[in-house]
Amino acid sequence: MEQQYNQCNEEDEETGEYATDEEDEEMSPMFPGGDLAIEVFELPEGEDALSPVEMDPEKLVHKFKELQIKHAVTEAEIQQLKRKLAGLEQERSRWRVEKVQLQQSVQENRDRVEKLQGYWMEAQSLCQAVDEHLKETQAQHQGLERKYSKAKRLIKEYQQKEVDFLKKEELQKQELAEVENAHAAEILRLQEKNKSQTF
Repeated sequence: MEQQYNQCNEEDEETGEYATDEEDEEMSPMFPGGDLAIEVFELPEGEDALSPVEMDPEKLVHKFKELQIKHAVTEAEIQQLKRKLAGLEQERSRWRVEKVQLQQSVQENRDRVEKLQGYWMEAQSLCQAVDEHLKETQAQHQGLERKYSKAKRLIKEYQQKEVDFLKKEELQKQELAEVENAHAAEILRLQEKNKSQTF
């Protein structure tokens, strides 16, 4: 029996029945990240109907070894799929955390913009007060002029900050939308891939 088993090994090597890693890479589709796609072996029709009595011992040994290899490969591919799905779950969890963080950042920026708008209104009020005070007294003209200039500078700074925050908020919204679209596309692609491999 051992001699027949070794002979089967030699026959497999001579016939090239078992593909090399390079052949597997060329023939099998790839998952993102370099993982091999899941390929489930199917027995040709009619093979299950063969009785051990109808086959000689050499063929039985060869058939048993072939089924063992196919079973081992199938088990390995199942484990690979489980790891892939686990990785996908981790990626989805990470994406959810990132989404929450981006939403929080957008909300924080919105709050800052509201504060800056309040500061801007205050600066406008200050500017109006300075204008009125300039009309009331010419003796304090120089001092009031400095306050007026300062108020104008503050308004300009607040307006610029408001513009910057609005741009940043818009950019974050776009990034969030891109992340959502990319993740949804990746989920859909993997689901379609799993369906095609299952069938």
